[in-house]
Amino acid sequence: MEPKVRIIPVKNRLRALLYAPGGVSRDDALGAARQNVESLRRDFVKAIPAEIAALESMLDSDKKTITKDELEAMLRRAGQILTLSGTFGFGMLDLVVKRFCDLALGMLEKNIDKVAPVAVHLRAMRLVCPGGLALNAMEADRMLKSLEDVQAHLGIVPKSPPPA
Repeated sequence: MEPKVRIIPVKNRLRALLYAPGGVSRDDALGAARQNVESLRRDFVKAIPAEIAALESMLDSDKKTITKDELEAMLRRAGQILTLSGTFGFGMLDLVVKRFCDLALGMLEKNIDKVAPVAVHLRAMRLVCPGGLALNAMEADRMLKSLEDVQAHLGIVPKSPPPA
């Protein structure tokens, strides 16, 4: 014989809101969210070249080596660019920044302190940032392959998935 269980619903605000009539449909909510993101696009797209310039200014071109702290600071800054490129649909920039992150993480892991590979990746970011060059598919693939070759030369295995 099964025991009798009685479930007593507890009144709370969330439950009341859940069952209240009205509200916004899923499609309307998504449309409003897209509109909000688009309203921010112009200002944030302008910020991308400025963020890349900030990264470039962190790199002392007179020196041949980079410290672990400098590389970690650049990696944190690159995360901001990665967020912006992903949010606003700059796929090529997104891929190049991911390659930079792979490079920086690999250099930290392997205690590599060379400036040149970092500079190459920053130049690639500058090329594909908004207002930069418009690369065709073949040029873009060649550039990504070149960045991977730099990493391979240093013994760094990319952690980012290859482009689809």
